[in-house]
Amino acid sequence: MALIVVAEDDAGTMRLIEAALHLQGHEVLTANNGQSAWMTIRQYRPDLVVSDINMPGVNGFDLLKAVREHGALQQTPFILLTSLQERRDMRQGMTLGADDYLTKPVHPRELVDAVAAQLNRKAMRTAALELQVKEAVNEALDEQAWTLQEQYELRLAHELSEQWPGETQGDREDFHPQATVLFADIRNDREWARALDPQQLAMMLKRFYEGGGDTVHLFGATSAHFVGDGLLAVFTDRTSRTTAHQGLRAVKAAFGLRKSAAAMQGWVQQQFPGVALPRFEAGIAIHSGPVAMMRLDGLLGGAAQVLPVGETVVNALAMQRAAVGPHPVTLSIPVLRAVTGAVQPVSRHFVTLPQCPEPLEVCAVDPLPSS
Repeated sequence: MALIVVAEDDAGTMRLIEAALHLQGHEVLTANNGQSAWMTIRQYRPDLVVSDINMPGVNGFDLLKAVREHGALQQTPFILLTSLQERRDMRQGMTLGADDYLTKPVHPRELVDAVAAQLNRKAMRTAALELQVKEAVNEALDEQAWTLQEQYELRLAHELSEQWPGETQGDREDFHPQATVLFADIRNDREWARALDPQQLAMMLKRFYEGGGDTVHLFGATSAHFVGDGLLAVFTDRTSRTTAHQGLRAVKAAFGLRKSAAAMQGWVQQQFPGVALPRFEAGIAIHSGPVAMMRLDGLLGGAAQVLPVGETVVNALAMQRAAVGPHPVTLSIPVLRAVTGAVQPVSRHFVTLPQCPEPLEVCAVDPLPSS
């Protein structure tokens, strides 16, 4: 497995981290201060570094800066640990080049996931540079360059004639222990409702959400549903028609929806000339976790429906409605780690969800720049 250097001055935390990494088969070298850690890193050139921020003498920021300025070590993945949940510390770590950070007390599962994500990212980068086999990383990196129009030309014509997987396979209640949930809705919805009459508003919503449904279907969503003024899509690995990871497909669908929203701006100006309208923008949030598919038979005499339910769905909706700032695509940290190397993180922050006792950490992302 990997050689990992851990710098931590708290003995109890050090033992916890060392035990968790040993259980995954990794070799661990420890240091209780930054100076000792720097000497160990230079001597052994590890695959990854995990470092506390607050250490006497050379702290975690100093250690990170030294690694990033060393020619042979600057690409080493670096995870910071901090007990300070202050945004200035997070921003400083990201500015200096940290790949990830974890808040203390450290949870072994979260540590293992973060380490695995960074090692996987390093392996993909090494394969791309040394072997130059683009096929090995196309799904993770190069597929960002595909435009939605190209995908329509290749697949949409015949795939949209098929039924949704959720409709043909939804005759029973189903449970997905790990699913990715995407929720998209139109920002400034109250302003739109005031500016347009009900018929105009319905026409605008119909155009955007028909295109949105096509987009999530194109990227292999298991099911899609309209919730209020939003589109809710569920992605799973079990029913996918592609080999790409569910989180990656959901993120690509989000970027496709962002392009659709940009195109809608011109459409609304043509359809409603002279009407004072807000700029058309769609906000998108993606979260992952267990999802149950609940069958509802014949509500008010209508056809049966299969709807996604559970805390993961509730949190995805709340993430979007609590989103701040201009960026339209927000990922929870588990989703971000699942697609490490395939997106460009922009900013990380916490959102407060009504049903959660602790804030949820999220990250705004952009697509990778086209190569």
